[in-house]
Amino acid sequence: MLESDLVRLDAPVAADAARVFEYCQDPSFERYLTVPWPYQFEHAEGFLAEYVPGGWASDTEYTWALRAPGWKSAELLGVIGLRLLGPSVDEQAGVLQLGSVGFWLGAPFRGQGLIGEAQRLVFDWAFGTGLVDAVHWECIRGNTASARAAWKAGFSYAGVAPSVAAYRDGTHPLSWQGQLRAGDDRGRRPGWPAEALTEALSA
Repeated sequence: MLESDLVRLDAPVAADAARVFEYCQDPSFERYLTVPWPYQFEHAEGFLAEYVPGGWASDTEYTWALRAPGWKSAELLGVIGLRLLGPSVDEQAGVLQLGSVGFWLGAPFRGQGLIGEAQRLVFDWAFGTGLVDAVHWECIRGNTASARAAWKAGFSYAGVAPSVAAYRDGTHPLSWQGQLRAGDDRGRRPGWPAEALTEALSA
């Protein structure tokens, strides 16, 4: 479990299925995320019963549920995950152990800084344990909410390229991409496209 005064990250459980199903009806999920569509209740059950524990058991992907801090509320607010991509060769830093972050938040809980805090907790854990040296972020072009969250978390913009993760139809659509390294100060970096940050610059 990872926790701060703003959010608690713990294991997603079977009891979260109804909320996962509810939140994944969001039309923006169809456009920007890789979740199945139409999203059925059985998809939520499979995600919680197979995908999440399978990732932890194989040490390939770590997925947390976002909840209110403390133990008074068990309501699921969203999900964040860190996938291990393995070694990556960098021209300046040499071989880096690379991870990839993904996240989503239920519509009622957006705009409260929860994803930013969840990212901070996950990155502190991943970098602090030496699990990864850098984290890759990407989102399909147009997903400004994800881009703003990455920018605020301190990612450096890396450009537009086909996505690393396959979309639900097996394609790799053009995506905004960025990287955060263990030694970065996590301040907001210049160089991001205005189309992604127009709303964030006034936030």
